[in-house]
Amino acid sequence: MAAGLVALALVVTACGGGGDDEEAEEAAAVAAAEEAAAAAEEAAAAAEEAAATTAAPTTTAAPTTTTEPVPTASTRPTCVLEPNANCAEVDLSGENMAGMILPGIDLSGANMEGTLLNGAMLAGADLSGTNLAGAAMSNTNLAGANMDDVKAPGALFFRSNLSHASMVRADLTAAVLMEADMKSVNMTGALVNGIVERRSFWCNTIYADGTLRNDNCQIGG
Repeated sequence: MAAGLVALALVVTACGGGGDDEEAEEAAAVAAAEEAAAAAEEAAAAAEEAAATTAAPTTTAAPTTTTEPVPTASTRPTCVLEPNANCAEVDLSGENMAGMILPGIDLSGANMEGTLLNGAMLAGADLSGTNLAGAAMSNTNLAGANMDDVKAPGALFFRSNLSHASMVRADLTAAVLMEADMKSVNMTGALVNGIVERRSFWCNTIYADGTLRNDNCQIGG
């Protein structure tokens, strides 16, 4: 538009006659055209700046995170309790499993808090990571069981057979070991604060601090 105004002023100049008045008019027309062109350019620049500042701001979607749910009593799997069964992560808290014959059963990660296991046969069972807090294990056969990372604070092991079991990093805080068979048990890294030991059998046992306990081994026997 500004270029058109300048061209119009030039046409007016070309078509006019001589004389001082005509020259003055022509000069005024050219100046007016130039002022109009400058104003038009300023208006266009202002419009572009306003459009840039009012553009819709961009938004960044918040990252989504997923949290693995903790198993509850309603979401834990169920199983049939039998020898060599896969019962990992089941909820058996407070159950009466006294006298059950379950050699080789997989109870890893199960919740067995306060479970009654008196007289149960669990030789070779997988109890790794199992919650056995406050469980009662009198005369329970746990020979050769995998009890790594088991959580058994306050649990009772009375005359239990734990020979050759692996109890690496087991939590035995305030647990009671009374007349238990601890022969060849690996207790490396176990938590034993407040543990109660009474007349248990220690022979070739790797204790929590990595030392070898041979309290009851009979030399030459």
